[in-house]
This record gives sequence, structure tokens and C-alpha cells, in this order.
Amino acid sequence: MSLVMLGCLSNISMGVKGALFIMVGHGLCSSGMFSLVNVFYNHSGYRNLYMNKGFLMKSPVLCLVGFLLCSSNMAAPPSLNLFGEVLMFVCSYLISFCFLVLLMVMTIISAVYSLHLYTTTCHGKSSEAKVSLETVSYSAVFVLLVHWIPLNFIFLFIP
Repeated sequence: MSLVMLGCLSNISMGVKGALFIMVGHGLCSSGMFSLVNVFYNHSGYRNLYMNKGFLMKSPVLCLVGFLLCSSNMAAPPSLNLFGEVLMFVCSYLISFCFLVLLMVMTIISAVYSLHLYTTTCHGKSSEAKVSLETVSYSAVFVLLVHWIPLNFIFLFIP
């Protein structure tokens, strides 16, 4: 959200548009990721990231949608976050080269954490502590897709 402040305080129309795109993208992506974590918690009973391993064997569809949300969180194409971050990169370069370098470091750290979240929860050997054999409901996957679809296709309707 520091990018939103940079865009709004830059007083450049491109920065304000980028801030708006990042706010909408952040709202869709972060609520989808919180919903994903809630599905993990309801399925395993643990909040610890390392206790929620091996969901790829339990529910491949959930891991697919989780990957799509994590990739949108790190601004992979064609997400709205990528569109907003590209505008913010240009805006930050117009303000100062130091802002551009700082923005690049923040983006890399965020992408690494998103990849770590996905690989930790979906891959690996599942925890032996509490194994739930019930499948993830279609309604949970539908809720996650309702977050992901507008996040990746709303930019088509931007004039």
C-alpha cells in the first residue's frame, strides 16, 4: 500500500491511475488469499505455515486456484496488479531513481514471499499430525475463483 501513497502524492495522473489499479487489485487479491488461508485452516486445523504442507495431494484444484492467486499477488500477467505496478514503476522513475530502486526491491521481496507461501502449503509431504481426508468443497473453490477472475480480466474494460 506504500505504492498507493507514492502514486497519490506524486501528483501525476499516471501515478493516481496506478494507485487506483493497485488498490482494486489489492482488495481482490488479498481477500482471496485470506479466504485461501481460511480454507487451509478449516481443512487442516493448523495456522502454522509449515504444518499445512502437501495440499497438492489432497486437493489439486485448490492448489491450482491458490497458485493463480499467489501469481496475481506477485503481479504476474495478466493481473490488474501488474498493470498498476508498471504505471507505478514509470511514475517512480519520473520522481526519483532512488524510488525506482526501492520499488524494485519491494517487488522482488513480495514475489519471493508469494512463491514461498505457495510452495510451502501445496508441495512437500503432508503433516502427519492431523490428516483430514475430506475433500475441499466446490463452494470454497468458487469463492476463490470469484476473487481471481475479476482480478485478471477487469483490465480488459479499462479505457
